[in-house]
Amino acid sequence: MIFVGGENLMDMIQTGHQNNNGLFEAVPGGSPYNLAMAVGRQGVSVGYLTPISQDSNGDQLAKKLVASHVALCGSRSPAPTSLAMVSIADGVPSYAFYREGTAERQVNLDELTRNLTEQASIFHIGSLGLTGGEDALVWEAFAKRAKEQGVKVSLDPNVRASLINDPSDYRARIERMMAMADILKLSDEDLEWLYDGMRQEQALEAMLSHTKAEVVVLTKGGEGSSIWHEGSWHDMPSHPLEQLVDTVGAGDTFMASMLVWLSQDVQLDNLGSLTLSQKKEMQTYAGQAAARNCERHGCNPPWSNELIS
Repeated sequence: MIFVGGENLMDMIQTGHQNNNGLFEAVPGGSPYNLAMAVGRQGVSVGYLTPISQDSNGDQLAKKLVASHVALCGSRSPAPTSLAMVSIADGVPSYAFYREGTAERQVNLDELTRNLTEQASIFHIGSLGLTGGEDALVWEAFAKRAKEQGVKVSLDPNVRASLINDPSDYRARIERMMAMADILKLSDEDLEWLYDGMRQEQALEAMLSHTKAEVVVLTKGGEGSSIWHEGSWHDMPSHPLEQLVDTVGAGDTFMASMLVWLSQDVQLDNLGSLTLSQKKEMQTYAGQAAARNCERHGCNPPWSNELIS
């Protein structure tokens, strides 16, 4: 089973204006939440670890996960659901978050650790859960426990700079997480922020110095992705789109599909033995899934019967 930790929230997506007031559509979201949904739709056993609110928004969040074949492994909390105000310009979203004292931040290390059974194969974490606060410390500690018990650790920083109050502390945490990671995916925008002031080549060298991950991928939006293999980067173009609707959830779908491919097509214990051809096959599969998502409104990952494996 792939276990996923990190935020769940309601995306309040601006859809227009009426009488000088903004019109918004409430859509379940959050990067790890989206990733869990994308894994479940592709037929791989997946459990979502983060608490979900007992409020009506939480009910919607839980219902959508269950409908996508995701096991709810976290508690239901009386605290409210986190919110994200989302504006989309030219298909690209921007976010403002409201998550103080909310349900998804009520994580408990002992409760999380109960999920580290023989079923656990991968633990994935990233995004808002690592930005700061007690919950960030809990997720980092849980990743360490998972690693110690032989579970592969997957990381997608998915940097949200507007929520990072202490950039130095955050960068140090991400470097510690990179050191634990077996599977690492980050975007070119993540790389630029994490290694501010460096040219991309320098930033990539710095990033590689902080990780021993056996699978390392850099995504570059419409330019595709690059994968590290035997001392050099290898580029893969983006999958063709029939029509771009928006990019909401594209990176989450890509990451989820990497994990699906790795869990189905190879032995996770042999990640270090993957050939370049295998890695490119993984990129192709993940890129196809991300493209299907971009052809739809919001995060709406494809089901397994919509993909060519």
